[in-house]
Amino acid sequence: MKQRLIETAIEKFGKHGLDGASTRDIAAAADTAMSSITYHFGGKDGLYQAAAEHIFSHLRNLLSDPPIDLPSADASDEKRLDVVCTMLGRVAGFMLRDESAAFSLFIAREQQLPSPLVRELMRNHMEQTMSRLSGQIALLRPEMDQVDVRATALFLFGMAVTLRHSRTALHLLMEVDEIDQKLKQRLLTRLDTIIRAALKE
Repeated sequence: MKQRLIETAIEKFGKHGLDGASTRDIAAAADTAMSSITYHFGGKDGLYQAAAEHIFSHLRNLLSDPPIDLPSADASDEKRLDVVCTMLGRVAGFMLRDESAAFSLFIAREQQLPSPLVRELMRNHMEQTMSRLSGQIALLRPEMDQVDVRATALFLFGMAVTLRHSRTALHLLMEVDEIDQKLKQRLLTRLDTIIRAALKE
């Protein structure tokens, strides 16, 4: 029941925000009593925190299971490119799955109207990922200063997440109603090609 409440809350908070979503609606959608929210989470704020923690924990696990080992100091540029593409490919692959829809709504709202809680969760859970990504970019492109490296990491990461955040545009541009497996693979392959082109000297 606790897990079902979290999953339901992610969807409701994503659509309506913390203030707009009601615990009554969340409990009803999860087919349980409102007292379950109090019992498991202490109330609405506790449920929101649990929903946010679930999202960022899931994203962190996505990038670490199975582990992605960073190349050694003397590794080739091609090896580093493979690691960067693997990291971003995992993000992109998740964004193409249906389960990312509710996560995306929740995070998109927080990107525009950030709460202190989610800002801190983002810092704690995503800092390591972005640091690992930036580190490989810095080694691939030593002429870049730290600002350019971080900007490059941000834009490359953004290309991966746009597969969900810009889903309507994707459907319109690809002239499809559904994204089938063949199109998913072509999108992932194209992302890989663009990443490699952007990071090669």
